[in-house]
Amino acid sequence: MLERVLVAGAGGQGVLLIGKLTARLASGLFPHVALVPGYGAEVRGGTSNCHLTISGALIAGPIPERFDSMLLMSQPGVDAFLDRLDSGGVAWINSSMCRAREAPSRRLIPATEMANRIGSAKAANFVMLGAWLAHKKLIPLETVSREIVRQFPDAQGKLNVKALEAGCAWRPDQHGISNIQGIR
Repeated sequence: MLERVLVAGAGGQGVLLIGKLTARLASGLFPHVALVPGYGAEVRGGTSNCHLTISGALIAGPIPERFDSMLLMSQPGVDAFLDRLDSGGVAWINSSMCRAREAPSRRLIPATEMANRIGSAKAANFVMLGAWLAHKKLIPLETVSREIVRQFPDAQGKLNVKALEAGCAWRPDQHGISNIQGIR
């Protein structure tokens, strides 16, 4: 088993938070996990990304050239990384913040809009994580929910779990596509 994941977005979107959370939980289920965070040159508001590799065998290099899954939270992430999606891979794109056209390998999810409806745009990262987990089934939802509540024992934790569950329940025909006039 090998899953190469890229999570990319702007600083403050919780890209590294969900990358680290996923890596921590995956390390309890799979023998080999590597996480490499990346930051833009800006001090605040710049780009951030993380490369996550989950494997049943030794990982040759922690920074993949191609990815099986992408969670793209911002337009710079789409522009910089979408062409590195492996054939047969799937990219989950936050259509609230990104312009991308529909394609079989893309899931355009209005994550920020959904998070706003739940109570905070800051939970869009958990909407994206939930959509990815529902498709990949690498880590049980209950395990992720428990860890979120452990890390955020206040109201933010409950909101993040709601966002995760909304992402898990999301289907393209259910919420529609908020942005289909794409440039890529």
